[in-house]
Amino acid sequence: MKHPLPVLLRVLPALAGTVLHAQTAAPADPQALTTARAAFLRQVMTDSQLLTEQYARALAKAEVDVAATGDYEEARAIRQRLEQLKALYAGTASSLATPLPLAQARLSGSTQSAGEMLSGWRSNGSGAEWTNFRVVPGRYHLEFEVNMSDSPVAGSIYASSKFQPQQSALFEFNEVTLLGNASDNRRTFEITRSTDETTFTTVRAGPLTFTHSPVSLHFGNKAGYPANIIRIRNLRLVPVTEENAAPATPATAASTTILQQSTAALNAALDAAKKAADASYIEALQSLAAAKPVLKKQTEAEARRVEKLGQQRTGIAGIHAVASSSGSFAGFENITEAYLAEGEPLAGDRFQVVHEGRTLQVRLLWVNCASPEENDPGEAAFAKYFGIDDEDVAGIGRYAREFTAGFLRDKPLRLLVRPDPDQDGTLAALVFLPDVGLFQNVLIDHGLAAISPPPTDSRRNAPEKALLTTMDARERAAKKRKPAPGAWALASAAQGGRK
Repeated sequence: MKHPLPVLLRVLPALAGTVLHAQTAAPADPQALTTARAAFLRQVMTDSQLLTEQYARALAKAEVDVAATGDYEEARAIRQRLEQLKALYAGTASSLATPLPLAQARLSGSTQSAGEMLSGWRSNGSGAEWTNFRVVPGRYHLEFEVNMSDSPVAGSIYASSKFQPQQSALFEFNEVTLLGNASDNRRTFEITRSTDETTFTTVRAGPLTFTHSPVSLHFGNKAGYPANIIRIRNLRLVPVTEENAAPATPATAASTTILQQSTAALNAALDAAKKAADASYIEALQSLAAAKPVLKKQTEAEARRVEKLGQQRTGIAGIHAVASSSGSFAGFENITEAYLAEGEPLAGDRFQVVHEGRTLQVRLLWVNCASPEENDPGEAAFAKYFGIDDEDVAGIGRYAREFTAGFLRDKPLRLLVRPDPDQDGTLAALVFLPDVGLFQNVLIDHGLAAISPPPTDSRRNAPEKALLTTMDARERAAKKRKPAPGAWALASAAQGGRK
């Protein structure tokens, strides 16, 4: 039976052909129409990129499945369609740019706009600001075209040295935010004098990283330039493109079978070795309990823990679990190379991860984020913790959810999981990221999570105590930061309003 995917493959060529034809058509139309068409095509490409990426992943999987059945002609057709998709988007980083429309900008100082042109940078602090601007989280460069020339009357009117035409001008682009990463998303760059009054030069600044949406953006000058005419147009955010690794050669049915058999044999051997080690360890615990009855309760508890670990995981994962339980965080299960699942997290501190084909529900240990839903039962407690108004809690919760989704997306995660899940199966975990560390600390730094430590327990080991101490120190630092991040900023505003 033929694979059903070719039915879907016939849908895309018409759209792809239309876009490619529009991109290569001779520009015989008026400039205004050409500009409008280019803006439309950029929007079409941007809106369709996510769907196209999902479609490409589905095609890649279908190619492997079809090849495994021996239908190589159909697999070749799917490969050709993948290549068409790559060609459609190849080298189109600028065409996939997100324009910053001047119609949505709030102007300040001496800045003026005419059509899609910004000018009038006479006074310091002039600029344009886009509030609640929606952009897909990711890394972007700012690009624009600029012409900088001298004022035609500069020589006769601006006699003093203060008002002489400048050969260069300093500008700044930044995300307007109260979060702790405000300085990271701020770029200063130089614009140089143009060769004539008609030549526009493309300027690129960045990159900037946006972890959430919507964002507020500001573009402005660092000084006043009354003796120059500076015209800026086509402001846009261009996604940073990186070379992807070459795709793996599609697996044939034979190679897939060999891989599955090898994996099964490896896991069986590991299970046998682990069970033998577990049995030997439990036997040693029983001997210790017989020799020293005073240790009977502790040895029995340790034996139950080992048995439970053996039941939870098999193969390589089981070896990791046993190894991690004997480390500094005794009792935690070690899960590596997990990834945030598709879809929106339930909250900033509650989300799903995918690991070895399983989807796991996770909540962050020792912190609480606000619920993104209005009138949540925990709303009052969160408001009291930060000293904010109840009606602001859901907004902080929605922001925390977006922050978690953007920050964790596509990053390899390491989880240290408590062995006893919640009643609904949710796993309480410490979540770590490469080159970042504990994700709980990131939320605390940004004022998006309240610390919720376990009850005081003298048996808590040194690493756990160290992590909790670090959380407290980071929270104190976040509260003192100027400007304060996240909910602490709302707390400062609420206290000011009550005076």
